[in-house]
Amino acid sequence: MVIKNLRIVTLNGVIENGYIEFNNEKILKIGTNYEKEAIDGNNQIALPGFIDVHIHGSLGYDFMDANKEQIKQIGDVLYQEGVTSFLATTLTSDLESLKKAVKNHYEAKEITPSLLGTHLEGPYINAKYKGAQNEKYIRNPSIDELNELIKESHNNIRYITLAPENDNAIEFIKYATKCGITCSLGHSDATFDEAINAIDNGATNITHTHNAMSGYHHRKPGLLAAAMFKDNIYTEVICDLIHVCENTLKTYYKIASSDKFMIITDALQAKHSTVDHFQLFGLDCVNQNGAAYLVNGGNLAGSLLNFDQGIRNVYKTCQCSLVDIMKISSYNQAKSLHLNDRGLLKENYLPDFVLLDENLNIKQVYKLGKLVYEND
Repeated sequence: MVIKNLRIVTLNGVIENGYIEFNNEKILKIGTNYEKEAIDGNNQIALPGFIDVHIHGSLGYDFMDANKEQIKQIGDVLYQEGVTSFLATTLTSDLESLKKAVKNHYEAKEITPSLLGTHLEGPYINAKYKGAQNEKYIRNPSIDELNELIKESHNNIRYITLAPENDNAIEFIKYATKCGITCSLGHSDATFDEAINAIDNGATNITHTHNAMSGYHHRKPGLLAAAMFKDNIYTEVICDLIHVCENTLKTYYKIASSDKFMIITDALQAKHSTVDHFQLFGLDCVNQNGAAYLVNGGNLAGSLLNFDQGIRNVYKTCQCSLVDIMKISSYNQAKSLHLNDRGLLKENYLPDFVLLDENLNIKQVYKLGKLVYEND
């Protein structure tokens, strides 16, 4: 199949009047001025499919207890946001609940081609910055426990959020990294030095930067300061303009640049749902003003953001280029997960891509060369 008359976004710039030739396995060729019969792309923007490394659920289902059919439904609805790859993200809980969740994620991969694996958000975090996590299940990192989860998931744990100041965290990071797992620092009261030490020992990511972490103080810099200081990391940002306000987003993007910035949604089960009140694994939450809040205390519990809206928010607020958008929506996520088959529109990469109009509204989404969503 060939789609021509596209504006194809690559690392080297935008290919005007471009075409993509592909089958169900890979992109065969990318070029310009295709003269044979082909599908007309109507000068739309072509980006690689978006990758959400941090999402908890949708359609009223949470990845902590969703079965494989429900997980497939979530994967299908995420196509309309342009998300062609995602990590099913868990919450801080007891070991048996986590083992059940990661087993469900593994089984769901058989029928959910966009599911990459599991993101363990906790339980190895700091209670001071627990956010919407359940404090009674918070504990120090355990390599033995991780091995149980790896086994139960059939080696499907791809990403772990933890607090580097906790006992055994550095050895845990070293071990998890050797297992091919991306370690991300978050829900943490780490000092600047503790955060830098964790990064120097293998941590490569920062979880929902600014939220649930020690901040920037001119005499007591914390995790946020380390996120700004280090160049060799990737930093998640919830780009709903609620978790991080417009001016903060603009300032942080200027500091981080498109080389280390990653859009995430951190979306909860109420997304794509009419549910107003729901439970976040034992904690009561309410859908209010475009985000989810804990009923007890009123803290932000997570977002209800659609990924494509996050892209438009950054594009408008930070006035970045289309190449930058490609990097912060897909390329950086793929690099941080050590994926060499997606995140770019490139020959021999997976035929996962999104076609958008000039305002970055999604028009069509392709997954493995198949049209999976169309917005007329």
